[in-house]
Amino acid sequence: MIIVVIAIIILFLVLLAWTWQSLGNMDNSKKIKFIVGGIIIVYIITFIIYTISKIGLTYNNQEAMKVIRTVFVILFTIVNSYIILPYIFRKIEQINNDEIKKEGMQKTIIIVLIIIVLLVIFETNYFAEVQHRIINK
Repeated sequence: MIIVVIAIIILFLVLLAWTWQSLGNMDNSKKIKFIVGGIIIVYIITFIIYTISKIGLTYNNQEAMKVIRTVFVILFTIVNSYIILPYIFRKIEQINNDEIKKEGMQKTIIIVLIIIVLLVIFETNYFAEVQHRIINK
């Protein structure tokens, strides 16, 4: 378990550095707000995905279920953040630098929504399959 915790910490620190860099020359307090807000939103999405995947599964050991939920949600929040946040933050930085117009964000929004839908489908199936294997061991 200690290896998982260390891996999560390293992944999280790299995520923070990458998202910080993606926000470019923005004020540091704004960067912090964007990063914290983005991670919270991704956490909520990931928690919903996990909850959906758990429908119909019964754990005999509630303590094991809590550990699995915690590890899955934290780890996949980081993975999902890697996939979504740097792209969104780069677009925000481009808007702030007048490199793209706010009207041009329609394409970006569609791309992000497609990515989120694909993540939901993939992760819901993956979470359900892994949990099913864990329960049946």
